[in-house]
Formats: sequence, C-alpha cells, structure tokens
Amino acid sequence: MNVDRSPTSPELIDDPRFSFPQTRRWKTWEPGRERLFLKLLGEFRDRPARFLEIGSFEGASAIWMLRNVLTHPESRLTCVDNDKLGCGRQLEANLAASGLSSKAKIHWINSHDVRKHVPDNHFDFVYVDGSHAAANVLFDVVNAYLICRPGGLVGCDDYLFELPEDGSVPKPAIDAFLQLVGDRVEVVHSGYQLWFRKRADAAASGSGSSPI
Repeated sequence: MNVDRSPTSPELIDDPRFSFPQTRRWKTWEPGRERLFLKLLGEFRDRPARFLEIGSFEGASAIWMLRNVLTHPESRLTCVDNDKLGCGRQLEANLAASGLSSKAKIHWINSHDVRKHVPDNHFDFVYVDGSHAAANVLFDVVNAYLICRPGGLVGCDDYLFELPEDGSVPKPAIDAFLQLVGDRVEVVHSGYQLWFRKRADAAASGSGSSPI
C-alpha cells in the first residue's frame, strides 16, 4: 500500500487538549495529508467557504481544516457520520476542545442520505472518507459531486486502500465514477488520495435531466 507512514503531526495529534486514540492507531491523519490539504485547499483560506466531510471519525481532519483553512469568520464545516465506529462522543468532545465547534455542524446520518439534509451545488470542498466498500464509495462520490458547487473540489481518501471491506475496495468505484462523468471533472491529484475539480459549467440537479 502506497501511503505515507511518517509520524503524525505533533501540532494536532499530540495536542493534550484532544484525544485521538484510533486516529493514532490507524494513522488516518498524518503529515502527508496535511501537506496535500495545504496545497489543494489554500485557495479557501481567509475567505468564506463551505466544506462537508463524509466520515469524520474522531475529528482530526475536521479540526485541522477549521484551524488551517476555514479561517474566515463565515466559513463553515458540515460533518456527516453514522457513528458506526463508535467515535461520536470523541468527535464531539474534540470539536468542543478546539474552540471552533460553533463553525461545525454534525449530521448523525448514513452518508447515503446526505442530499436529504444539504443542497446540491453548494459546497466548495467535499471530503469523502467514509465506507471503503465499493458500492458505498460509489454512492458517496456521486453524492459528493452533486453537492459540490461548480468549480469546487472533491477529495477521496483511501483511493489505493487495499484491505477489502465487504469484499471490495474503493478504487474501482472511483474509477467507474470518473469514467462516467468524463470531462465534467478534472483530476487535480492522484496518489493514495484522488482529488478532482467539478468543472465550472457542470452544474448538477437532482430534478429534470440526469444529474450526472
């Protein structure tokens, strides 16, 4: 598996105000991700921005984005999590300890239902980091595309994840999505994560013609 296993960031993971036991165990937030996020999300610093995260786990990525990218007073983060992994209380406690919980909203729902709670063509960035089962990944990436604004970004974690969940892995689902949408998106990074930009003229709607 081609993934950065360098030590996790002491600025966040080792901050005594927070507790990230599972994040530390599985190394789901580390310097390689921070560098990538800084590079690709820098355009949203110090201006109003709307982010949504599918799969917030213990909150490391959420808190990092709130601290380092969503710096404008009007910027907001929406977290979507079904608490299947039992980290809900940890997520809430860590967000509270960050002092930034007023800029974050948590929807305790299955990610399949996200479009019942948020509008299409709305978010500047959608981070997909939920289930690793291919069918669920495909559902999440399609939804991410639909709720992302034209010109916005979608980041898919664990594109090259190799441990099967329900007998499948994320990559075939993400590849199938990319083949389906064609030039309506532009891949801006492909490595252990895959990120794409939704073309500015690719507005999608759940009504009328096909959304994809």
